[in-house]
Amino acid sequence: MTRVIAGSAKGRRLITPEGMNTRPTTDRLKESLFGMIQFDLAGSSFLDLFAGSGQIGIEALSRGASSLILIEQDPRALSCIRRNLSDLGFEKRSRLISSSVERGLALLEKEGFRFDFIFMDPPYDHGYEKKIGELIGEYGLLAEDGVLIMESSSGTVVDLDLLLKVREKVYKTTRFTFFKRLENQ
Repeated sequence: MTRVIAGSAKGRRLITPEGMNTRPTTDRLKESLFGMIQFDLAGSSFLDLFAGSGQIGIEALSRGASSLILIEQDPRALSCIRRNLSDLGFEKRSRLISSSVERGLALLEKEGFRFDFIFMDPPYDHGYEKKIGELIGEYGLLAEDGVLIMESSSGTVVDLDLLLKVREKVYKTTRFTFFKRLENQ
């Protein structure tokens, strides 16, 4: 089990899928991440990719994001996300897309979405960081001042052709990399 750290749902427990298919972000890392973005969350739109239990997106809603879209394809994870959103009363401010991240991003691009924050925590060491990061840039899914936050193993360094790396923070085994739109987008 994990919990919501701050905001309207502070202290509420979240269920997580059993097994090793998901790797929930630790409370310490989650606190560090949200410490970096907390002043920009109010009223923001948030996209959570490879959502797992939905804990990062739910934390964003609890801390003031106005809307959340989550993309996940694992049936056990989807069940956990649905229950967590329901238990916290966040269904009206969220949308869950049951598909691969690639198909989900194509759908959001077709629907004209732009996000203030996109968070992705893909399975480590499968090359998704670059592939999905480039799709986000290609589809123009970041709002004008939007930020892509990529969680990866500390040894994974990602540079993208279509987005500008603006910040990196490494914690023992985990790296957060922040990207923004290029000026000409």
